[in-house]
Amino acid sequence: MLEEQIRELQAVYAQLAAYAKDLNRTYVELRVRLQQMTALSSMGTRLARARNVESATRACVEGIVNLFPDSTGCLYLEDRHQSLKLVAQEPADSAIPAETFEELAATAVAGDHPVSWHELVGPNQQQEVVAIALRARAKALGALIIARSEQFNEDDIRVVELLGNNVAVTISNARLYQQTRRLAITDPLTGMFNLRHFRSSLAQEIQKAKRFRYPIGVLMVDIDHFKEFNDNYGHPKGNVALRKIAQTIMRNLRQTDMVARYGGEEFSAILPGCDRASLIQVAEKVRHAVERTRFTVGKDVPAARLTISIGCAWQDAAYSDAPAILATADEALYVAKENGRNRSFIQLD
Repeated sequence: MLEEQIRELQAVYAQLAAYAKDLNRTYVELRVRLQQMTALSSMGTRLARARNVESATRACVEGIVNLFPDSTGCLYLEDRHQSLKLVAQEPADSAIPAETFEELAATAVAGDHPVSWHELVGPNQQQEVVAIALRARAKALGALIIARSEQFNEDDIRVVELLGNNVAVTISNARLYQQTRRLAITDPLTGMFNLRHFRSSLAQEIQKAKRFRYPIGVLMVDIDHFKEFNDNYGHPKGNVALRKIAQTIMRNLRQTDMVARYGGEEFSAILPGCDRASLIQVAEKVRHAVERTRFTVGKDVPAARLTISIGCAWQDAAYSDAPAILATADEALYVAKENGRNRSFIQLD
C-alpha cells in the first residue's frame, strides 16, 4: 500500500516537474518575444522618424542587434544601375565573407520567397543566415541579411518578415521624401538650386558668417546676348546651352559653394569664406571656362560660342546683409555689361 502511494506521489512529482519545465520554457520564450517586441517597437519609432535613407539604414542594422543578440546584420540596397551595394553592417566584421553576404542578397532579390533560410559553416562555427528581400510599391529595393550561430525558429522568421516590411516601406518613403524635397528646391532645367532656395541659403549663410566671423562672397552671372542665341538656333538649343553653362559654373566652384539659377539666363553663387582677392580670381576662372566652351548647334554648322558677365560682391562678416550684398552684386553685373560684357567686375572701396 505504501509503495503504491510512493509511486503515485513520484508520478505526480514527475508530472509537476514536467509542467514546471514547460512553464519555465514558455516563460523564457515569452520573455524573449517581449524583448523582441520591445526592440521592434523602438526600432519602429526610429524608422517612423527617419527622413532620409541614411538614418533609416542605421536604425535598421542597430535594431537587428537588439532584436537578435550576437548577430550580424547587413543591409543591401539597389543603386540607380540596379546593382546591390552594402550600405550598412553591424558589427563591421563577420566570420562570413562579404562575398557570401552579397551573393545571398542577390539571391533574395531575384527569388520568389520573401525570406530564404541558409546554413553556412564559418571558420569557427556554423552560422544560420536569413535573407529578406526588401520590396515596396511592387519594386525591389534590396535585401536584409541576418546571421547568427543560434538557430532561427518560426517565430523568429515572422519577426524578421515584419522587420523587412517595415524597413522596405521606410526606405521607400525616405527616398520619396528626399526626391520631393529635391524637386522643391531644384531648377528642373539645369539641376541647380532654384531662386527660393538660394535666398534662404544666403540668409542662413550670412548668419553663420556672423557667428563664426568669416566673409561672404556672391557672384551674379549673366549669359551675354543669350536672346540672340535663342533667336538664331532655337529654344531647344538654348536650353542645352543653359545646362552646359550651369555644369561649367558648378565644376569650377568648390563643393562648399552654393550655385543657383537666379532666373532666365542668370545664375548666382554664394562663396562662404572667400576674400575679395580670391573672389575676383574665382570669377575670372569661371568666365574663362565658359568662354572656352563650344556649343553644338547643328550638323555641318560651326560650333557656337557664348560668354558671360559676372558681378562680384564681397562683405565682411560683421557687415553682411542679404539685400545689400545682392544689390552690390547686381550693380557690379550692370557695370560689367556696360563695359563691354565678357568680363568680371567688383566694386572697389
